[in-house]
Amino acid sequence: MTERHDVMIAGAGPAGLATALFILRRRPELAGRIVALEKRRHPRDKVCAGGLIPKTMLALDALGLRLGVPSVEVRTGIARTAIGEVRIDRGDVLCTIVRRAEFDSWLAREAVTAGLRIIEECTVRAVHQDAASVTLETDRGSFHAQVLVGADGSGSRVRRAIFGDGKATIGRAIMTDVPLDSVPACCAGIDSGGSDFRDGRYRFDFTCVGRGIPGYAWSFPCLIDGRPHLNVGIYDQYPRHGDAPIRVGKPPLVSVLAEVFPSTAADHSEASGAHALKSFPIRWFDAADRFSSGRVILAGDAAGVDPLMGEGISCAFEHGRLAADAAIAFLAGDREAFARYDHALHRGPVGRKLRRLAFAARHFYGPHHRAYFRLALMSRRAQDIGIDWYNGAEHADELSVPRALGRWARAVLFGSTVR
Repeated sequence: MTERHDVMIAGAGPAGLATALFILRRRPELAGRIVALEKRRHPRDKVCAGGLIPKTMLALDALGLRLGVPSVEVRTGIARTAIGEVRIDRGDVLCTIVRRAEFDSWLAREAVTAGLRIIEECTVRAVHQDAASVTLETDRGSFHAQVLVGADGSGSRVRRAIFGDGKATIGRAIMTDVPLDSVPACCAGIDSGGSDFRDGRYRFDFTCVGRGIPGYAWSFPCLIDGRPHLNVGIYDQYPRHGDAPIRVGKPPLVSVLAEVFPSTAADHSEASGAHALKSFPIRWFDAADRFSSGRVILAGDAAGVDPLMGEGISCAFEHGRLAADAAIAFLAGDREAFARYDHALHRGPVGRKLRRLAFAARHFYGPHHRAYFRLALMSRRAQDIGIDWYNGAEHADELSVPRALGRWARAVLFGSTVR
């Protein structure tokens, strides 16, 4: 098989599908001329907590899409630190929890309806580009296009072929799904009656930072086959011992997770089993990276996600929107379009946000983490503003620093709303 297209996308996850959807919403005449190559087949299992923050929901609105899969809305939260707890109960939706296999499959159907062609069970073997085109060699044949979007995840083959194989910014997470009817009543913070599920509550626990794990543990309520579960896991930004900001002997992630959420202390393993622990990599954003080269750009996990929390779905949609603009401009003859895309990922709103989150990760996960957590817990209004900024609620993450500081000052001094 040898095929030619205008745009090729490696990977049919949220970043690749968002890119295609944004292109086709703006240039519907490109229907049938964009192809996505996916190494698996939808619905494919995806090890991910599946949290859609309000920024992601705004992106779906911009695409004219209404979430079409089962979900759980989170409206309350608890964050535990070495200094104390923060309780969030404002009434608004903090996060919407979905199952990634269902979400990605639904998004793929929407993209196909819009005019995307998806070739599944197609593994990329090699990537080549010259002045006229870019080529993907796969186990299904050769594909040629004017533009390639590498949206093939944290272990991106496109990234390795074009940009190098750096692994210094790859974190690790493990997670499991615990049926609520199996959660023992003795579990601290999680009762067997399912109040976290009933009240739509998520939990974050940052006490693992003091144990030498630069990251956090989480518990999210979710639905699996219509049954209430808790998705429980732990994120380590620096999984290799020598790279950890806190240079102490690091305990295994499994044992720390079991300490924080005893519901996982049962006989779970990282092998097979219905509720076994599953491990997955998370490549996080590094401002030193490049995201465009010739006719190739990176998006989503392949480019790097939020370093602080490892959240990547909102990044996927933001990258997809920018990649779509760049691809459309490039096809129209603008050879500077991909350089502007790279600049946007470094200095535009999404780039600024990721740089600030990298700054926060260095401090909240560093040797002086207690001082920074103490500072964060001082002002409840500042916490609300921080939550809105992180979630991108009403595009709060796009505010300039002076406007954000002005909003905080008005809230603290005059009691005005943080929105």
